[in-house]
Amino acid sequence: MDYTPLRISTVKPLKILTFDLYIFFKDQFLCYVKKGEQLTEDKYTKLKVQKVAKFFITESDEVNYQNFLDSLLSETMTNPKITIDDKVLMVEGVASSAVERMQQNPGNESAYHMTETAAKSLRQVIKNNPDALKKIFGKKVEKNEELIKHSLNVCALSVKLAEILRCTDQELDDLGTAALIHDIAIPQMNKNDILLFNKPRKLLTNDDKRVYYLHTKDAKILLQEKPYVNKTILELVANHEEVLSGQGPNKKKKLTKLEEILSMVNNYDKRTITNKTSPIQTLKDMMIDEMGNYSLELLNEFKKVLHSEGLLD
Repeated sequence: MDYTPLRISTVKPLKILTFDLYIFFKDQFLCYVKKGEQLTEDKYTKLKVQKVAKFFITESDEVNYQNFLDSLLSETMTNPKITIDDKVLMVEGVASSAVERMQQNPGNESAYHMTETAAKSLRQVIKNNPDALKKIFGKKVEKNEELIKHSLNVCALSVKLAEILRCTDQELDDLGTAALIHDIAIPQMNKNDILLFNKPRKLLTNDDKRVYYLHTKDAKILLQEKPYVNKTILELVANHEEVLSGQGPNKKKKLTKLEEILSMVNNYDKRTITNKTSPIQTLKDMMIDEMGNYSLELLNEFKKVLHSEGLLD
């Protein structure tokens, strides 16, 4: 039987479950709450104390879980009594689960639709809550979660910038989804090559770059035969490492507005991870190093957003 991982923050206590809920304990999957029952507050608290980060469901229950999640997300986003911290925690959990599922099984349609839902929810919580973006960027994660956290950061900041630049709702949805899944091919690489994700760009040899940049082509291959992935998202994923100077893996010199936004935000967040510089130092470096790779107008708009959102404090 196949099991799908979920962050525990995506399943709230005292809700009737429409699926069996499992935990992984002592090398086996154990049914923790049965379909039709509720997860009690005591059980939920106990898992959090024990730092159990994930639940699991069976593949056959994915549709039931997705319907449950859509309802829970809608309730969470619209309930004024729910704190911004809880809203951010919920949305982060959904987005992290979606990205992890896509990394493990890029061809899973349910996982893909979950990333679409997560991207819309991230956009909604950021738009309606001024402190949300700062809270998302302020979260520290374990080393093995850095790739997923990077995807969430890029999604959140990309859609915020694109919204200020007056992109349409469809463009924002496409950009957000593409940002969440842009690195899904990296976990498919061999162990040594995956380590290149954490290597500063300036230290990458030509051979390193050739190997690392294969993840853009591989991601396109993984997604291009899927009828539910539109052409805009496919091109965004394939071109997220491209720059206007033509020095990206595809040597593309003309980028759409969305491609340039995604590439620049990806570049910025990746620098903060790999160079271990402060946000303000990362921005200063980019304003010098990336001249000619991104338009000055877009770099300046990006700088304004980072300032206005308090991300340089």
